[in-house]
Order: sequence, then C-alpha cells, then structure tokens
Amino acid sequence: MTQIFKILIPDRLATPADIEQSVFGREASIHLFQATNADQIEDKVWCECDAVLAWHEIIYDRELLSKMKNCKVIVRVGVGYDNVDIKAASEYGITVCNVPDYGTDDVADHTMAMMLSLCRGLTQYGEAAKQGLWHWEVGNNLRRIKGSTLGIIGLGRIGTAVALRAKSFGMNICFYDPYKPYGYEKTFSIKRADSVNELAKSSDIISIHAPLTNETNKMIDEHFFKACKQNSIFINTARGAIVELDALYKAMVTGKVLFAGLDVLAIEPPDYSQQLINAWKNDSDFSNRIIITPHAAFYNQESFIEMRKKAAEEALRALTNEIPKYVIKYEK
Repeated sequence: MTQIFKILIPDRLATPADIEQSVFGREASIHLFQATNADQIEDKVWCECDAVLAWHEIIYDRELLSKMKNCKVIVRVGVGYDNVDIKAASEYGITVCNVPDYGTDDVADHTMAMMLSLCRGLTQYGEAAKQGLWHWEVGNNLRRIKGSTLGIIGLGRIGTAVALRAKSFGMNICFYDPYKPYGYEKTFSIKRADSVNELAKSSDIISIHAPLTNETNKMIDEHFFKACKQNSIFINTARGAIVELDALYKAMVTGKVLFAGLDVLAIEPPDYSQQLINAWKNDSDFSNRIIITPHAAFYNQESFIEMRKKAAEEALRALTNEIPKYVIKYEK
C-alpha cells in the first residue's frame, strides 16, 4: 500500500503547489500556507507533517522543532539555511537539506548585471535622461571594467561562477575564502587574500558570496570599509546580515564606497528608518549611486521551477529512505 505523505509548505509560496504535487504524487496531502511566523499555523499541523518545504519567513528554532513530532525532513527551498537550528533538528532526528545548485548561474548573472550597471552608470544616465539631461558627462565618475580588480568573498559555487564571468571581461580576480585549500586559486589563475581586510585593500569592486554563519554575521563592518580603496564598488547578493548597513552608509557618505548594489538586506522588506534605505528612497543624488533589488537574484521562471522541483525531490528521497543529496550536518 502506497504511503500518503503530509507535506507542509508554511510560507512564501502563493501559487498552487502543482510542481510539488507532481513530485510527491497525486495521493500526497500538501498543506499550503503563507505564514510569516510559526504561530499562524496550528500546532496540530506542525505535529502531523511528514516533511516541510521551508522558505525563509519562518524561524525553525528549538521550540518549533519540538512540536514537529512526525517530521522526518526539512528542506530549505533555496541555498541559505540560517533560519534552521541545525543542532536542535539533529537532536530531534529531523534531517535538514537545502538546494544549493539551482540558482548558481542566476545569482552570478544578477551580480554581474549590478556590477555592469554601476560601472557604466545606467541608473545615472537613465534618470538624467528623464530630466532632459542628454549628455555623457552625467557619468563623470565612471570607470573602465577591464583591468580592474574584483574581490570575491566566498568562492563557492556562485563565487566561482562570478569569477569566471568577470575574467571574460578582462578583470583581475582576488578572493577570500578560508575554507578553500591553498592551491585552489591556481585552478582559475586568480589570487588569494588571507583576510577580508587584505582583499578590501586590493579590490576596486567587492562582491559577497558567503553564507550567513556566526563567523560571517556583521563581518563587513566599519573596519572593513576603512580598509577599502577610495571610490570602491560594493555588491552583496548573499545574505543581508553579513553587512552592517550603517557602516556601508558612512562609507558611501565619505566616498570610500562610490556605488553599491544590494539584493539582500538584514531586514526585508526594508526598514525605511535606516539611514541608507532612507537616503536611497528620498535623496536623488544618493539613489543614483545604489541599486537595491528585492532578494530576487535567484529568480526567473526556470530557476523558480527548478528550485521547487529539486526541493520536493530531496524531501521525497528522505521520506522514502533514499539517501538525500544535500544533507546539512551539524558541525560541533
């Protein structure tokens, strides 16, 4: 007799779960919510679910995990898993997985799009043209991309994809990633920095591609920006909490950072009382120096389908006693 699984999709997904249903089969019971916190879903639902396809609105702390008596697996529908207490999940016998490979090219492309737009002044030119200022001198602080140095913090799948794209534009590449073995840089003919500050000193453009961990939380702070070159460009398509936004704002005011591109923020949607967000919204000169997108670097029609399908397939493997591909283990 075929087992009927109860699948919980607690947050974010507003569309019918047709992709997930096709993976789990017609008999599976899929419970779709658009909750912003765990309390909006009854304890009974949490208790009875066999698997959770988790987006990033809900925090899976010890208290919530203790309610999930029947749950065998939580799959983060995406790459980052900082909203799941991995240690507590392991203690409760819940396997945690993610989908690390669905949007590598898409986030890398988004990063390059931000870089190219900022370097070529597309926002400045576009806004000036609306005002009738039809002249190339509007972009008086632009720079040549070829020959500039791109510093990449985190050389995983996405960071490597960005490095390969940037090399095709004739850029020099430097990276900081203490988890890559020495000699890895020779594979791509790029340079290694031994600290984030060393990378900051040598980079014209800096792009973040690290996960959010205790180690990287607020890693990009005032000290980092003080080490940056004057008039540098800063891009973050990783996790918002890696960057202290007030420190970035001060760096932009002083000219340490000339342009910034942010796809992620520590608070999403934005807190408009924060100085940088307020200036981006209300100061036209400042807004021409920064691009903010709504945590959308991963998104296009193809990647959205791929992400959901792979997350469901990973959950199904765990539920049917197959070995999941992307298990996240608790590291003591």
